Amino acid sequence: MGGFIFEKVNYPHSKGDLKLQNRNPADNPSVTFNYFKNPNDLRKCVLGLKLILKAIESKAFSKFKYPNMMVQDILDLNVKMPTTFLIHANTSSSLEQYCKDNVKTIWHYHGGCQMGNVVDGNYKILGVDDVCVIDGSTLIFSLGTNPQASLLMLGRYMGVTILSKRLASEKAK
Repeated sequence: MGGFIFEKVNYPHSKGDLKLQNRNPADNPSVTFNYFKNPNDLRKCVLGLKLILKAIESKAFSKFKYPNMMVQDILDLNVKMPTTFLIHANTSSSLEQYCKDNVKTIWHYHGGCQMGNVVDGNYKILGVDDVCVIDGSTLIFSLGTNPQASLLMLGRYMGVTILSKRLASEKAK
């Protein structure tokens, strides 16, 4: 029994990059995430964690943890979880280090191809003919804990829209 403690940083200021290595779609691109490059993002993470930890220490939350368990014990357990990518020790020395050690995208990638920056309002890549990106990477922030239904609807809507335009274009010929 247990759980994970993490803070979601909406509207991050830090930016990374994604570069295609070649034209082979089977080859992985080069990805640099640059989490917390902007100090405001780390500050948001720490403030959010402080609020979560305050809730964990509350009387209302007491029945959901072992009586003698301290906040540091809970953080230390999280650092030891197999999903932690950057382990410096068996304990987290600060909330800043905890944020850095436990950074992850929650496996719902988003924000890499933002509308207006990489794709236009029709999800076409700016400056590239006939290539669209219609997935979570076009979202600035995640719509919720699991964006699957939203992304399925986006794909369905854009698929129908593209097909309608194509049929109208063929009919006009």
